[in-house]
Parts: sequence; C-alpha cells; structure tokens
Amino acid sequence: MNALYLSNRTLTYRTDLPMPEPPPGEALIRVRLAGICATDLELVRGYYPFDGIPGHEFVGVVEHAPDAPQWEGRRVVGEINAACGACAQCREGRPTHCEQRTVLGIIGRNGAFAEYLTLPLANLHPVPDDVTDEQAVFTEPLAAALEVLQQVHIHPTDRVLVVGAGRLGQLIAWTLALTGCDL
Repeated sequence: MNALYLSNRTLTYRTDLPMPEPPPGEALIRVRLAGICATDLELVRGYYPFDGIPGHEFVGVVEHAPDAPQWEGRRVVGEINAACGACAQCREGRPTHCEQRTVLGIIGRNGAFAEYLTLPLANLHPVPDDVTDEQAVFTEPLAAALEVLQQVHIHPTDRVLVVGAGRLGQLIAWTLALTGCDL
C-alpha cells in the first residue's frame, strides 16, 4: 500500500506498507480525499511522538466490512476517536475520554494519508450523494468547531473574539456567528 509515513519527525512516501486488515467490528476504507490539518503539521514538527501514517480528515468508501456488509460501497467520513467501550470513561458515556482510545493518525492508529485505513463501524457516518468529497472532507474540522458550542454556552448578548485565522478558526467563527453573538 502507498502512504505518507512519519517516523522520527521525518515524513516519507512509502510504497511497501501492508494493506490494513479490519479487526472485528471495523471496516476497511479506501481513502478518496484527505485534508491536511495543523495537527498533522505539528506531528511532523514533533509536538507528539507519533510514528505511523498521519491524517484524520478524510472521505472514503467502505471496501470491506466483515461484520456489516451493508456498509460496503458506501461513501463515509469517520469520527477520529476509537474508544475501547469497556473502561470507566466509556461505561460512563464519555468515549472521547477513553483510557485506551486510539486516535486516527495521531495516537496508536494509522491515519488517512494512505490508500486505505480501518475504523470501527460505530465511527462511520454515510455521506449523502449531494455532498461532494471536497465538502465532506470538512466534516471532522466542522465537528470540532461545533463542539465549542457544547463546551461554552454563547448567548446573543455575548461579545466573542476568535484568535486564530486558520481553517479551524474560520470554522469556529462561522459556528459562533450562528448564535447571534457580537463576533
């Protein structure tokens, strides 16, 4: 398999990587398009010790899903946190705080800068036919922007400043504008 591979802060193009095999409850996804995030660039700079295939913003097609063949052929995006489902955090309904979680292209799980990746079926979301790949690849950063509204309650009477003019900063600003706040 072809992929970008990060090792010791060096990114190389490899053509010799094995095709991933989906473990039980997961699907093999052929990546159609992947986005580059500031997190990916920071991994290359060494902010977190990750060796493997980076990339967590993607749209792809399910090639093989042994436990759920109805997913095969579907275009999907995926949540990047793969929880264990058994630890205390998972049992209490906080899978994003899972003590054993892997994170696509960031912690313990190869990512989307490859021809193929695997993710749990529970992490997959079908992409409607009228949404292009170029639009769908923004699902993960838009989800991160929308999460701000779950963490901070913004009211129309609030004055808000978004510091950061990058893609995520822009998405957060657009999301906050929906609240009617003074942005």
